[in-house]
Amino acid sequence: MAISAVITLIILLLSGLPIAYSLGLAGLLLLYFMLGSDAIFSVPQIMFMSLNTITLSAVPFFILAADILIFAGLTRELVNAVETLLGHVRGGLATVAVVACAFFAAISGSSSATAVAIGSVLIPEMIRRGYNPRYSAGLIAVSGGLGILIPPSIPLIVYGVVAEESVAKLFIAGVIPGIILALGLILVGAYLLGKDVERVEKFSWAERKAAFKKAFWIILLPVIIAGMIYGGIATPTETAGVSVIYALLCGLFLYRGFKIREIPSIFAESAGTSALILIIIGGASVFAYALAILQIPQKITATVLSANITPITFLLIVNIILIVLGCFIDIISILLLTSPIFLPIVNALNIDPIHFAIIFVVNMELALVTPPLGMHLFILSKLSGLRITEVLKGVIPFVVVEILVLLLVTYVPQLSLFLVR
Repeated sequence: MAISAVITLIILLLSGLPIAYSLGLAGLLLLYFMLGSDAIFSVPQIMFMSLNTITLSAVPFFILAADILIFAGLTRELVNAVETLLGHVRGGLATVAVVACAFFAAISGSSSATAVAIGSVLIPEMIRRGYNPRYSAGLIAVSGGLGILIPPSIPLIVYGVVAEESVAKLFIAGVIPGIILALGLILVGAYLLGKDVERVEKFSWAERKAAFKKAFWIILLPVIIAGMIYGGIATPTETAGVSVIYALLCGLFLYRGFKIREIPSIFAESAGTSALILIIIGGASVFAYALAILQIPQKITATVLSANITPITFLLIVNIILIVLGCFIDIISILLLTSPIFLPIVNALNIDPIHFAIIFVVNMELALVTPPLGMHLFILSKLSGLRITEVLKGVIPFVVVEILVLLLVTYVPQLSLFLVR
C-alpha cells in the first residue's frame, strides 16, 4: 500500500501538479484505503492541526519584514555601508556581497529574498566595474543560501515545529556554520574575482561614518532580533512580529521608501509567498499522517538498526539523498517529506536532532543552486542577464566550498552544538 502511494506521489509530481497537492492527494489515497470514505473528512482536520501552532506564525512575519525592506530599497543603504568598510580589499565587491548577504540573512530568514535583495543591488555594479559576470552571479547565488542558515531561518522554524525542538536553539546552532561558510565564500570569491579588477582606494572615516549613519536603522534590526530571542525577552514568533512593525516604521518614516497607499500591495505579495509555504506544510501533513498510521518510519528505523548502520554511514547516506532530492523538490517539501522517516532513525542512533537540522539546512543550500530546480540559478540569471548555464558554471567553485563545509558540519557536530550547550 505504501509503495502504491509513493508511486502515485511520483506520478503526480511528474505530471506537473504542485507539490502541495501531490502530497495531499497521495496521502488521501493512503488514508482512503485504510479508513474508507471517512478519510475525506479527516483530511481538513489533519491539515488544520499541522498549521495550528503559534511557532509557524513567525514564518509569514519574517517574510513580510523582508519584503518591506526590499520594497523600500533599504538594502542599498546596507550594501553601501558595508562597501565603505570592505570595498578596498582584494575583490572588494565580492567580499561586500557575502557580508551583505550574511547581514540580510539575519533579518529575512529567506534565501530567495536575500539573493534578490543583494543581487539586484550588487550584480549591475559588479559587472559595471569589470568583475567576471559568471563568478559574480555564482557567488551571490550561493551566498544567498546563507538566508536559511544564519538565524532567523524559515526552514529551521518549520523543522522546530516538526521535530518539536526549540527554535531559539536551532537558530543559535546555525551561527558558527554560517560564519564558516561565509568566510570560505569570501576567500574563494576574493581569489576568483579579485584577479581582473583594481582595488579601489580606502574610504575615509568620514565617508564610513556617513554611510553607517544612513544605514544605522537597518543595521540595528538584526541586533534587535538576536537580542530579543537570545536574551529571553520574546519568542521567535513575537520577535518576528516586532520586526514587521520595525520594518514598516523604517520604510515609511525613517527612509521614506514607500507610501501608506502602497502597503496593501506589499502585504498581498508577502501573503502569496507565505500561503505557498503553508499549503505545502498542510499537504505534507496528510502524507506524513498516513505514513505514521502505517508505521512506515518505525519499520524503516528497525531495518536500519538491524543492518548495523553506523551514524557516520547514515549521515553520508542522508547527505546523498538530500542532495538528489534537492535537484527536483523545494526545501520545505523535502523537510516535511523526509523528517518523519529520518528523525526516528536520528534519535535511535543518538544523533543530536539540532545537529541534524544544520546538516539538513546546509544540504538545502546546495539545492538552491543545483539544476533543474535550482531557484537561485533562475534568480541570478534574471538579475545578471546571463544564461542559466553560465550562472551554473559560475557557482561551481563556490559549491565546492559548500560541500566542504557540509562535510565539516556533518562530522564535527561541535560546530553546530557548541553555542547551544
